[in-house]
Amino acid sequence: MKHNLKNIIILIFFFWGINNVISQGTDGKYQLAQVFEKTGDFAKASDIYLELYKLSPKNERYLSGVIRTLKGLNQFSKLLGIIEEHLKIERTPELMTLAGELYWRAGKTDDANNSWKEAINMDPKSEITYLDVSVSQSNLFLFDKAIATLEEGKNKLGNDNNFSVKLIQLYAATGNYVKGTDEILNLFENEMNLPLAQGRISALLTNKDAKAYIEQELRKKTDRYSDNFNYLRLYGWFLRMVDIEKALKIYQKLDDLSGGMGTELVNFANDSKQDGQYDIALIAYDLIIQKGKSSPYFLTALYGFARTLDYMTEQNPNLSHDKLENIIKRYRQIIKEYPNDMAAADSRLRIASLSINYLNDYETAKSELITITNQFPNYPISASSFVMLGDIYITEEKFSEAISVLNQVINKYNRLSRSDADMARFKLAELQYYTGNIDSAQTLFANLSENTNADISNDAINKLVLIEQNKQFTQGLQEFAKAEFKESQKKYSDAEALYKEVVDIASGSDLAEQSYIRQAKIEFTLANYDKVREILQELMTKDPDTIYGDNSLLLIGNSYIAQHNDVEAVKSYTELITKYPRSIFLDEARDKIVKIRNKEL
Repeated sequence: MKHNLKNIIILIFFFWGINNVISQGTDGKYQLAQVFEKTGDFAKASDIYLELYKLSPKNERYLSGVIRTLKGLNQFSKLLGIIEEHLKIERTPELMTLAGELYWRAGKTDDANNSWKEAINMDPKSEITYLDVSVSQSNLFLFDKAIATLEEGKNKLGNDNNFSVKLIQLYAATGNYVKGTDEILNLFENEMNLPLAQGRISALLTNKDAKAYIEQELRKKTDRYSDNFNYLRLYGWFLRMVDIEKALKIYQKLDDLSGGMGTELVNFANDSKQDGQYDIALIAYDLIIQKGKSSPYFLTALYGFARTLDYMTEQNPNLSHDKLENIIKRYRQIIKEYPNDMAAADSRLRIASLSINYLNDYETAKSELITITNQFPNYPISASSFVMLGDIYITEEKFSEAISVLNQVINKYNRLSRSDADMARFKLAELQYYTGNIDSAQTLFANLSENTNADISNDAINKLVLIEQNKQFTQGLQEFAKAEFKESQKKYSDAEALYKEVVDIASGSDLAEQSYIRQAKIEFTLANYDKVREILQELMTKDPDTIYGDNSLLLIGNSYIAQHNDVEAVKSYTELITKYPRSIFLDEARDKIVKIRNKEL
């Protein structure tokens, strides 16, 4: 009851306010029209504006209100009639421009062209009129007319920047990369605004011909202004997209012009590394390294070179032993040049990681990790080193040593490096899991999963889900855990044999289906791509409704990519997208298709 009474009171005051406004005469009505317009009620607003306009046709505010609201209602024919009558009272460039737009909408193209022409002729030295007419034409998607209008204005009034900005937009919209490029570079010469020029050029990059023309014109400019930093930067930026080796030469020139200390080169190298252009990044870093310690970026280049090689190994795990040794050699150079710097500690950690993951050299890894913990005992990097050391001991099945080291991380580094302490807890839980103590492992994983801030909590949850879903398959779960352990040890034949046992023991279960996926991934690691497809086809034949169907299709597609069979890869990715529209692999499949298509262009 109180609520209804409150609403009644509000309505009374609302209507009282409206009546009060109306009672104030034309000003009150105008304010009321504004209220309706602001709330989106163009029909009521239009009626009031029109009523006021008829009373005072020369009142610019009333006419503007009529124009705005009738446009909002798409009542162009009605508005045209009003404008035609109003033009008998006064003719302005603004009204003639509007008349041109309305005539065109009504299909009266000759009247439209004459109106736009008259608008310009009324004030032929007005920049604003040319711009307004071009906007009116652009609103009607008459881009060629809009361009002609602006070009006429530019020729008559001079090289005005406002004309150039609008022309660039229109040239981009119509794909006129020749005039667009010329306009962009002329404007750049006046403004020297690099980000704006880059954005405008990007809009013109629609095909190979556009790229070739833009490259040609930028080359001409840099040849003419050979010491101009701005042109060199613009050209270098453009070449990064079309010819990275030429781009490096431009950045070398920039670096020489700025004193030859490596500033431009290190930025180029870092950007190239970030973009995945590893080969050119290595060349750029090496150019800085050759300068020696005279360059303030010597250490950055050393580390960047080694990390870039690292990234290359991640892209291609089958890199040669010589390339891996080259990476380690670079890290050792950092250690030699800066033995007491944290960069040396990080380099040792990287050497340990490479030794474990690619060279199976656990002794070198342990030596490097122990050196870190001795040299930097109170730093977070020692916590990371102890975790890695514990992982090695688990792999070597030295479980007591692993437990000792991992507990040390938890006890000593819990505050200093919580993420490493959590990782140590996860490793201890994994150890219980691997050795068949499923209940103990479940308890430890559960404790970790409750810490929502821990990065490792998602991994712990995944393990918990695996255990919970397959508790009834006690033997199968224990065999699956053993298989995972063998896989972590890179004892792939042993792991596959165990996964096959799980398929037999827990046939038809989620555990069995995961075992198929695991086998396929092992074969992928071993580059046995035909075998990958054989295993996954068996899974999908046995269970056409498997929840791992999308994962299977992704792996099949990836196996074809590895064999350079793009046609079959696209088929597999397309089937994934069609059959599993909610798959978590959807974006990855789409991205791979796009990359294949782009490669074909």
